[in-house]
Amino acid sequence: MPQLADLDLLLSVASRGSVGKAAQEHRISQPAASTRISAMERRLGLRLLERSPAGSTLTTEGEVLARYARNVIRAADELLEFGSRMGSTEARRLRIAGSPAISEHLIPDWLNHAGSTTDDVLVEVRTGNLETLHRLVLESRVDLAFVDGWCGTGDRTGAAHHDELVTRDICDDRLAVVVGPRHPWADRRTPVTVAELAGAPLVLRERGSGLRAFTDELLAPHRPAGGQVELPSSSALKLAVATSRRVTVLNVSTVRTEIADGRLHLVAVDHEMPGRPIRATWNRQRGLTGHAEALVEIAAAKGSPPPGPHDDPETGGTPGRDHAGHRAIA
Repeated sequence: MPQLADLDLLLSVASRGSVGKAAQEHRISQPAASTRISAMERRLGLRLLERSPAGSTLTTEGEVLARYARNVIRAADELLEFGSRMGSTEARRLRIAGSPAISEHLIPDWLNHAGSTTDDVLVEVRTGNLETLHRLVLESRVDLAFVDGWCGTGDRTGAAHHDELVTRDICDDRLAVVVGPRHPWADRRTPVTVAELAGAPLVLRERGSGLRAFTDELLAPHRPAGGQVELPSSSALKLAVATSRRVTVLNVSTVRTEIADGRLHLVAVDHEMPGRPIRATWNRQRGLTGHAEALVEIAAAKGSPPPGPHDDPETGGTPGRDHAGHRAIA
């Protein structure tokens, strides 16, 4: 197979009428140009040039090869142009994935804090369970994924390819008991007991979710006395609680905005509420693009947690921790 550069050199000889002038155009010496043309003739078994003191012209075989060469060079130019366009597009695209709660409640906020740095960037956000997120990262279908400890267990993809993934802790996401502003517990100054929680009308996530598993474990010693409603998303739980006197258990990360503007209230409980980490993960071999790296830094440094249920407004409570002493979400 002739090299593209040799075919291009042959076309220059045809247009310039001289090996010497073609060599100048390609910035090589005339002997080097002659050697390359002769080597191509030997490989193809064809005589491509008629050489004379007045210059060089293409033979009949050379003319036929030149027609093919023009098509090949044109296709190669189109390929390079396509690669350049795609490279430019990739530089202006940020593909993110996250578990459902993170995609809905945290990634939009992190992107807002990125400000003008993403104004000219095409941002694509996907969501899925833990196994899906790891697969997207391993197959380089996203630049970065954010995973929380409540989005699922039993993932085999990430564990099997541990060395191919880079993981960075972003923050801890604790669970909290949440009520609407009309609930009597919204202004309560003493912690609610687990027995009281079990006796309240509850709105819970569907069975099989991490949130539901913890809630069932918490209430196991006490037979729930109140009615229960099961809903399939955190947004549905928040809406149900905000407009009723029901109680729910949610990640702090999913209720930060509603807590800040008073649509929901955190309730202190006489039981330690667990926290699980939110992590950023990406493909080790691919690394992070500039925009993805900037987003990781924003996620790690962003903001402060909402105040705990009984933090002193004058002191702000213990910075960065809730009433039980857990690291709060950033």
